[in-house]
Amino acid sequence: MPVRLRLHAAAAVFLVLAAALALTVLGLLTLDGAEAANTQPKCGDTITADTRLDGDLVDCPNNGIVIGADDITLDLNGHRIDGDGTPAAGCNPRKEPCDNGVFNDGHDGVTVERGSLRDFAIGVFVVGARNDRVLDVSSKQNEFFGFTFSNAARGLIRDSSGSDNIAPEGDGMGVFGSHDLRIVDNTFRNNPGPGIHLADSPDNLLRGNRFSHSSPGILMEADRNRVRRNRFDRNDGGIIVSGRRNVIERNRLFRDGHGIGIEKGRRNLVARNLVIDPRGRGISLGLDFADGTSIGGVDNIVRRNEVRGNAGDAFLVNAGGHNLLKRNVASRAKGDGFDVESRSTKLTKNRARRNADLGIDAVQGATDGGGNRARGNGDARQCVNVKCH
Repeated sequence: MPVRLRLHAAAAVFLVLAAALALTVLGLLTLDGAEAANTQPKCGDTITADTRLDGDLVDCPNNGIVIGADDITLDLNGHRIDGDGTPAAGCNPRKEPCDNGVFNDGHDGVTVERGSLRDFAIGVFVVGARNDRVLDVSSKQNEFFGFTFSNAARGLIRDSSGSDNIAPEGDGMGVFGSHDLRIVDNTFRNNPGPGIHLADSPDNLLRGNRFSHSSPGILMEADRNRVRRNRFDRNDGGIIVSGRRNVIERNRLFRDGHGIGIEKGRRNLVARNLVIDPRGRGISLGLDFADGTSIGGVDNIVRRNEVRGNAGDAFLVNAGGHNLLKRNVASRAKGDGFDVESRSTKLTKNRARRNADLGIDAVQGATDGGGNRARGNGDARQCVNVKCH
């Protein structure tokens, strides 16, 4: 992971864990506020029954709405909860929740729907809850995250937007210590940090989301997640993965800085993705650092992907062991179609055509699985250290 992203990840995780620890120590805070569905809440109120907003809440100096009961719905009713864009005066985030648009500490079965939040530290913050839902909510211009789920389970985030959050830390969504979330059909645009950042969060589904102009689209430091049928456009990077047994499948990436990078981890599957015109690498395994060291993964499978027209090598294996590249297609790269620098990599039935340099440039000792094809590449040898037809 690039140094900037490692620092970003550490800062983001520290923020969320500090808040979660404070809430564990103090328990649920008791706040005065609206407790009936027919009462219009004020900024900072706690709700304990189904509530529908009748108007906007504007310039909240601290929290917007605090959830105070299980199995309730906060219907924003097309209205906005608006912070004042400055840190909450006198509020210590190590001891109490501060500056959240909607805050839920441990209440299960809560739904937040149909409206927008902006100008908080975190738009929607869910801690330690199960079966919560965020539906058709826009969260933007927040300092740290549009949405955060921490130590949560079995939630649903759908048809929502985490976009235009604030530099340098603003992410579309943060998922920390959570599992079995479904993050589907959302939009994450124009974030200086990742569109979605997952850390220590297994068994989540990310499907049908759109990512653009974020850095990267998805940063995943977690295991056993499924990233399927998402679209990426002009992000600094598309998908960056460090973890085990993740499935990255049938995504479409257009004009990103880099496409898909499996930096380290075991038994990840990258399959049937289309990467078009990335400004750097298309699909890569492993990562080299400026000091000459590298990290890589083991037993990863990259199969049936297509990379077209990228500015560097279409497929790059920097480091790691016993990885398999099978039935991939590389075309019109300005570098090699396949650049394989790890001797334990196996190449089987890949195709390389019309790339500027070699079709397949494999280090001596790489395993030739047979059936590789190369034609029309800039280097007349077509392939090195594997046989190509």
